[in-house]
Amino acid sequence: MKKVLSLLLVTCMAIGAAACSKQGEADGGAALDPSNPKSKDEKVTYQIFRNVSAPDYPEDGGPGKQIVLDSMAKAGITNVDYKVEMTSGSEYATKLNLKASSGQIPDMFEPDYATFLRMVDEGLLLPLNDYLDKSPNIMKLIPAWKLDYVTVDGNIYAIPTGVRPEPFNIEARQGYVYRQDWLDKLGLAPPQTLDDMYNVLKAFTNDDPDGNGKPDTFGLTVGKDNVFNGIFGAYGIIPTFWKESNGKIVKGFTLPEAKEALATLQKWYKEGLIDPQFLVTESPQRDANFVNSKYGVIEDNPLVLDPNNVLNTALAKVIPNVKLAFVPGPKGPTGLSGFPEASPINQIRAVSAEVKDPDKLFRMLDWMQNDDGGFNLIHYGVEGTDHTYDEASDSIVQISSYPELYKKGYSNPIRFLNDVDVRWTVQVVRDNILKIAGTNINNALWTPVPAELDYPDLEKKLWKEYFAKIVIGEYSVDKWDEFVEKYYQQGGQEIEKQANEAWNKLNAAKK
Repeated sequence: MKKVLSLLLVTCMAIGAAACSKQGEADGGAALDPSNPKSKDEKVTYQIFRNVSAPDYPEDGGPGKQIVLDSMAKAGITNVDYKVEMTSGSEYATKLNLKASSGQIPDMFEPDYATFLRMVDEGLLLPLNDYLDKSPNIMKLIPAWKLDYVTVDGNIYAIPTGVRPEPFNIEARQGYVYRQDWLDKLGLAPPQTLDDMYNVLKAFTNDDPDGNGKPDTFGLTVGKDNVFNGIFGAYGIIPTFWKESNGKIVKGFTLPEAKEALATLQKWYKEGLIDPQFLVTESPQRDANFVNSKYGVIEDNPLVLDPNNVLNTALAKVIPNVKLAFVPGPKGPTGLSGFPEASPINQIRAVSAEVKDPDKLFRMLDWMQNDDGGFNLIHYGVEGTDHTYDEASDSIVQISSYPELYKKGYSNPIRFLNDVDVRWTVQVVRDNILKIAGTNINNALWTPVPAELDYPDLEKKLWKEYFAKIVIGEYSVDKWDEFVEKYYQQGGQEIEKQANEAWNKLNAAKK
C-alpha cells in the first residue's frame, strides 16, 4: 500500500500533461470501431455493482433494459447485456471486499479511494488508458486534472466523475437554504455576512416566525455528519482540507481561523440559535424537522428550490404558501466565504482486470455518455414518454418521476459512469447555482499520505470530539489549543511532514 501511495504522489501530476494530451486526442478521434478485431462479438453480460439505493429497480432490469439494449444494437453494439446489483453505505464496502477476497470481483464497481489503491497494488484493476483513448464521449466530460488522482505509474485505473459543459453543471453546490416566507414576515433580507446571519438566526429563534405563539423554532441546524462548513468557510478554511500557510500546507483545523469559527459557533449555540440535537440528527430527520418548521436554515444546495424536489414538495404540502431562498456562504470578518470544493476521488468507477471483452464494455460506456447516443435515454428514459427535451433552452422536462424511472429500468441504477447533469432544473435553480460558481474553497492536497492511514483517528475521532464539545460549550474555546497540541503529538507531525513532501513534488511536477 505504501509503495502505491508513494508512486501515486510522485507521478500523479507528472502524468497530468500526458493525460490532458490524451484527452485532446480522444476528443478529436473516432468512436470505437465495431469491427475492431480485439472486440470479439460474443455475448457478454457485464456484472455491475452499484453503490446506490433504488429499491424500485427490478432485478431483471425492467422494460427499459430491452429498449437500452436495442438502442445499443442500432449503434452497432451487439451481443451485450448487463446485470446490476446494488447496495449502499458502509455495507457496500463490506460486500465489495468480500467479493474481491472470494475471487468474485464485479466487472465494474465503485471503490472508495483506500480500496482503490489497495486493488491497484494487488493487480485487481484493469489499466484504462487504451480504452479511454478510444472513448471520446467519456473523455470530453472528465476534467483532465482529475485523472491525476486515479493514475499510478502512468496507468489510469478508474474513471472520475464527469461534468457536462453547461455553466450551471458544477459539482460543488452547497450553501444555505432559508425559509424566505419567514424572512418576509420578519422584514429581513437574505444575509450576506456572518453578522447578518447571526441577526437572522436570532429572529428565527426568538420572534415566532411560524406564528404559532410558541418558542419552538431554531435558526440553524446541520446533519450529524456535517461540520458547519459555511461558517468555517467564512474564516477561509475547511477543517479537514489542506491549506497553504507560510510556505507549507497544514490542516485547516490547526489554524487560528478554526478557533475563531468555533468561538462563533459556541456563541450561537449558547444563545439557542442552533438546534441542540444537531450532533445526533440523521439527514432524514433533519429534513422532517425542516418540513415541520423546527428551523429556518439548513445547509443544502439550490436544487431544493426546484418545485419537484422531494424536500420542497413535502414542505409545500404542509405549508401551501411556503417560499424558499438559497444563499451562498456568508462573508466573514475579512470578506472570505465558501464551501468545500468537490472531491476528485469520490464516486470513482473501476473495472476488473479479469473483465471479458473490455473493448465492448467501453463501447457501451462511451455510447451511454454520447448526447447523440444513449445519454438522455439512460438518464431520463424514453423521450416523449418519460421526458421531453427543449433544445433552445437545453432543458429536460421530466414526465416520469425518479421512482417511476427506476421501476422502468432507467436513471441512477444504470448510470454506470457518474456525471453532473442538472438540465432538468428550473431557471431559478440554475441562476442560484451560478451565484456560487468559482466560490468554493480548494483542498491543497487530495491524495492521502501513508501516515493518514496510519493515524485515522486523529481526524475521525480527535477532531470530532473537540469540535463537538467546544461547540456545545462542554469545553472552552481555548481547548482548541489542546487539540492542536494532541494532534501533532499523536501523529499529526508525521502526517504534515509527508503531506508537504507530496505537495512539494506535485508543485515541482507542474513547473
